[in-house]
Amino acid sequence: MSRPVLGAILAAAIAVLTAVAYFVTTGILRDGIEKDVTLRVAKAQELLIQNSSLEMLGLLKRTEALARDPGLVKALVGGSGPNPVQAEQVFQKFRASLSAGEDQPDIMALTDENGKLVALVSGDRPVFRPIPDTYIREGKIKYPGLQAALTERRITSEVWDYENLGPMKAGVAPVYDPEIDNVVGAMVLAYAMSATEAKGQQKLLGTDVAYFYGERVSATSFGPAGGAKQRGSAKQAALSKALFQDRGLAKAALSSEGGLSDVAVVELDGDEYWATAGRMPRFSTQPFPKEYPEVAAGALVMMSLSEAMEPLATVKLAILGVGFASIVVMLLGIFITARHILHPVEEIELGINDIINGNSDRTFRPVGSDLDGLANSLNVMLARLLGRPEPGDEEYDEEGNVVRPSGLAVDSEGLSAKDAEAMALAAEPEAQYLRRLFEEYAAARQATGEGSEGLTFDGFVAKLQQNETVLRARYQCRAVRFKVVTKDGRVTLKPVPIL
Repeated sequence: MSRPVLGAILAAAIAVLTAVAYFVTTGILRDGIEKDVTLRVAKAQELLIQNSSLEMLGLLKRTEALARDPGLVKALVGGSGPNPVQAEQVFQKFRASLSAGEDQPDIMALTDENGKLVALVSGDRPVFRPIPDTYIREGKIKYPGLQAALTERRITSEVWDYENLGPMKAGVAPVYDPEIDNVVGAMVLAYAMSATEAKGQQKLLGTDVAYFYGERVSATSFGPAGGAKQRGSAKQAALSKALFQDRGLAKAALSSEGGLSDVAVVELDGDEYWATAGRMPRFSTQPFPKEYPEVAAGALVMMSLSEAMEPLATVKLAILGVGFASIVVMLLGIFITARHILHPVEEIELGINDIINGNSDRTFRPVGSDLDGLANSLNVMLARLLGRPEPGDEEYDEEGNVVRPSGLAVDSEGLSAKDAEAMALAAEPEAQYLRRLFEEYAAARQATGEGSEGLTFDGFVAKLQQNETVLRARYQCRAVRFKVVTKDGRVTLKPVPIL
């Protein structure tokens, strides 16, 4: 199998394993994140309703205590008629009594026994000569809680759609005059359900919060601010659609027995959110009658899908990065292996081809720890086939040259002059033979006048070995040596085959 094919197969295998790890891991993590966020959104909604319940109960008690202030009775029945200044003094005293951590009321109002407005403080400023019929519509009191306080002595805390200011958490309690044993008016204490409050709940719960009343979103934690005005408005419009049209989360929360809707996925301005709605609580010192209007106020808790999935994006990138790095390391490993193993194999292959072409004196040098055993085995095989000493058993002369026993053991007596000359050349150590032949060749060229300019020992030996390789194949002998011959004034080298 070729290296490119092997690399392609391994790369494909790593890619498949990376894909499997990617989809399995991200799928498991995504399911886990969705379950966790669903639980977080549901718990956040429950906590928001619990916080609102505590606030509404506190508002109920606070309004009841304020309504018992004797100064309010004096403001309503003392002197020649209602005294707004007296009521405003009571309001100021109440505001001053609140601790630094308590929210200041946005509306403080006092009405007479008919629901007509006597005194009004908006924020921290008294309203001069408030309109008496502010809370009257078509001759009737428009807030059922105020009507119940005046006629039934009921104390309530609930959400009102207050005038043109939007939804407010309002507490209302009757002002009772013990001297005449009758209700002489009512006290209203209200706090706005604003974007500021929604953002405060967002910090507490770790989720986005939106308040709604009827079929209108009144405030959100992502309310428009500065350059985000257009984006915030678009998100609020999409939120209204999700609450009152598509999912109907508001209707589900307001009509459910527990006051909570299921957690659902809604799309707001291109982003997906997990969201659930809850009905705002209300409290009264007496049970609400059947004809009393149903609660129309609620709160929505939601969490962005993209924000919750941000850690998953990091995991996805890490898995893809590990897969890509694995492919790179694998390809690099194949390249390094080829350089350190296949290159030495090519050297051994060249040596074998050299032997095939007649160079029986060829030996294999160490080519690396992985193939040293193979090189040594080939050297042993050649030694046994040619009858020469095996590696490590050679004999060396004084100059370090290998002594060929075959040349020393042959008796040249009785041989022809040609055979005797061949045996003498074969017995001569190679280093000594090459040096002698070079010196004789150079001297002969000087004697004939051809000269030895540019002639070097290394170049001479290289050329000699090149010719020897060709002649071994031609003569079918184990070695070829040369002798210097001068003929017709020219110096040549005559080959002498060594069988």
